Amino acid sequence: MTKRLIIFTRFPVPGKTKTRLIPGLGNVAAAELQREMTEHAVQQGRICGAAIEIRYTDGSQEQMHDWLGDDLAYVDQGEGNLGDRMQRAFADAFAAGWRNVVLMGSDCPSNEWQNLRVAFKMLETDSLVIGPASDGGYYLIGLNHPVPRLFEQIEWGGDQVFQQTLRAAENVSVHRLPELHDVDLPEDIPPKISVVVPTRNEEAHLFQTLEKVRAGFNVEIIVVDGGSTDGTRTIFPDMLACEGGRAAQQNFGVIHAKGALLLFLHADTELPDGWDWIIRKTLSDSSIVLGAFSFKIREPFRGRRWIEAATNYRSKVWKKPYGDQGLFMRAADFDQAGGFPLQPIMEDYALVQTFRKQGLVVTVPEEAITSGRRWLQHGVLKVTLINQLMILGYTLGISPERLAQCYRGRRSCREK
Repeated sequence: MTKRLIIFTRFPVPGKTKTRLIPGLGNVAAAELQREMTEHAVQQGRICGAAIEIRYTDGSQEQMHDWLGDDLAYVDQGEGNLGDRMQRAFADAFAAGWRNVVLMGSDCPSNEWQNLRVAFKMLETDSLVIGPASDGGYYLIGLNHPVPRLFEQIEWGGDQVFQQTLRAAENVSVHRLPELHDVDLPEDIPPKISVVVPTRNEEAHLFQTLEKVRAGFNVEIIVVDGGSTDGTRTIFPDMLACEGGRAAQQNFGVIHAKGALLLFLHADTELPDGWDWIIRKTLSDSSIVLGAFSFKIREPFRGRRWIEAATNYRSKVWKKPYGDQGLFMRAADFDQAGGFPLQPIMEDYALVQTFRKQGLVVTVPEEAITSGRRWLQHGVLKVTLINQLMILGYTLGISPERLAQCYRGRRSCREK
């Protein structure tokens, strides 16, 4: 038995959970946030691949089991201060034969699976791994053997917990993880991201796309269907319906969006790991008005690398990303831009042109992986030529309606 991940959390009882958030959110919303943060922490632990134990308060083992599933171990945290409870959790794990043990809280949603894997890896060489929190505590601590003094004579709840723990770790080899933010106050909650996905006959791709979206924290998914005749609607039964093309679908989705940040995502495009934090970090720079992911094609074929290189050059150097890279922005900036123009083609090109007049447009290095079905079905040279002719025609002032007639004369409405 090698890797044990212990998650400290509590059953989300309204009025007893995240009490410092209640004045700003209310009893029910604070409990719901606790629920979402715990589920996110468990999801990251599962991806990490460690055996997970939940140490809980305020609920029964049956309630925890019904909530989080059969594949986890559940233990009541028991009595004592936080140090007593953590020390007991580590002692029990080592007594049970686990070699590397990591303990984390549930209130640091930016602590994702990649960070957990680093923590376990570093325990192969260092005795202690610790992740400092911005409030002076820590969001994660890991050990490969018992060190009881790390949990003794610590002023729990104060802003010196991390420093006091480091002093207690004298003569112990330590690996320090990146500093992250706990969610203690309403202003600590990461801004919600509304992900708008337009669909039309996307049964083959939508499930995989949405699975990656669901890995994000504090996100809402808005799928707007444009008249699918396949099984698309069975994949996301709560989807909205809107005729009139992709521009109309995306604008309609925004009407229902609650997030301060927006991501427009094609149904056949898979987001990179940590996509939600990439978006938040990028848009934390007020000079940036629109961002996109780097471009990558899923299927291998001759000419793929050339297409990827040309697309990323255009996106990064000319500041002209397209919709299949995932376009993200603040909701307020989208409203100021007037939304997608209601035209049958080139709506993403036109929106980006508007945003370029408002501020910086950036392409992040992380890649969104999109389907290569266009090139596989019609050939690299033909698709590239058609795309360039559409751009040229649009630039010369040919109406989008006429361009759409020419474009769709060569492709069926099922294609991207």
